[in-house]
Amino acid sequence: MEKSKQITKNKRIGGHSFSIQKNSNIFEAAKQAVTAKEHGTSVMIPHVCNNVNAFGAGFASAVAKEYYEVKANFHLLGRSSKMGQVQYVTVYTEPKYQYKIVFANMIAQNRIYHPENNPRPLNYAALTHCMMDVKMTMKSMMYNEDQTKFKIMAPKFGSGLAGGNWEFISDLIDDCWSEFGVEVFLQKKG
Repeated sequence: MEKSKQITKNKRIGGHSFSIQKNSNIFEAAKQAVTAKEHGTSVMIPHVCNNVNAFGAGFASAVAKEYYEVKANFHLLGRSSKMGQVQYVTVYTEPKYQYKIVFANMIAQNRIYHPENNPRPLNYAALTHCMMDVKMTMKSMMYNEDQTKFKIMAPKFGSGLAGGNWEFISDLIDDCWSEFGVEVFLQKKG
């Protein structure tokens, strides 16, 4: 009897343990989360990047417009970036409680999308490695920097120009990040 109560308590939302945000701006939501007076939290924004120093399409384009320093730091890696590597860029620290907005540039895309020559540049092994790195970095920040609250706000990464299968990536999110609050934001068209 006790076990059945436990299972219903951990109900999955829409088949997964994370929520989908359809009509929200990820950047505004992150700013609101770190500046909320009573319920503030630090926010990690992971997204997929390539290993050829290109940062101008898809979600990366929106990031570059909102937080140019994320793009500038990515370009410091240049072509030396390695698959499975994660670059962390803190773009904001709330003055009173020290909650942060941190971008995680997950290098998990081998080159760029091309319909005939490279239809799935996303490398699932590199993506999984990156996602576990994000998890361990968040845990480390929570312990070492006293960031007692942390959540993940992510775009629907890896399935657009990276060519990955969103259902599989959703399962990876469940497997890697289910202990954190995760919100996935759908990018608005137009």
